[in-house]
Amino acid sequence: MRNKYYALAGLRIGVESQRPVADSRFYGAFYAPAGACDLTVSVTEGALPSPTGDLIDRKPDRVFYRDGAQLRLFTTYPGPGRAVPFACREMQGDRVLLTVDYPDGLWDSMLFFGLNLPELLAERDCFLCHSSFILYREEAVLFVAEKGAGKSTQAALWAAERGAEIVNGDRSILRMADGRLTAFGTPYCGSSQIALNRSAPVRAIVLLGKGEENIITPRTGMQAMLPLLAQLSYETYQNARATEFALQVCQSVPVYALTCRPEAAAVALLEKTLWQR
Repeated sequence: MRNKYYALAGLRIGVESQRPVADSRFYGAFYAPAGACDLTVSVTEGALPSPTGDLIDRKPDRVFYRDGAQLRLFTTYPGPGRAVPFACREMQGDRVLLTVDYPDGLWDSMLFFGLNLPELLAERDCFLCHSSFILYREEAVLFVAEKGAGKSTQAALWAAERGAEIVNGDRSILRMADGRLTAFGTPYCGSSQIALNRSAPVRAIVLLGKGEENIITPRTGMQAMLPLLAQLSYETYQNARATEFALQVCQSVPVYALTCRPEAAAVALLEKTLWQR
């Protein structure tokens, strides 16, 4: 039995597999030494079981069935010429049974795809958020927005103008830790190719948008919660959990809407707002 361990958002995930799980780019910083695990994954290779129970959700690359208390996930690999399910996931408390039917082996990114990691994290109140994560003065600032809104550009400006560290340019994990909202790096880095295993308490969440002027406005209530909720990753059956978490986030840290140009003045405006300089 081959074992591999990962550390994500303060959680340790252990994987037991007959064949080794090959390394994927950007995952190296998230490997962990052997030890007690919050979640243990047992991988079996062979034919997938037949779907049973009630169909509760269908997405282009995954299908959920519920049979009594058992939630079963079938995942379709998105690679070329592979249009049939390649993995079946079943939960037994803190143990995950993952059956894989794929002749070319298993690697980190494919393993996490088959596990549907965002959903597993959400069940533990850790939510993957579409955001750029910078570390400045030992605190996290998250630029939250859809693709193309300038998240990576603003992060790069902060690195150039203020020496901020870019932890991730595309995805972070949010979790309440020790009574404070904390951001964690992830291996999901998009085109930024920056994926550090760092964490920090969150100073603020910035809802980013492009504009002809640099304007920052505080957001509260639904104006803060709904845009944030739209950028969290979770499944339909987790709507209530995700909504509650987004409300808790907006009550824990300040949320701002920032429309801006890709220039140093936008950095100065946000820094003055967050640190009252």
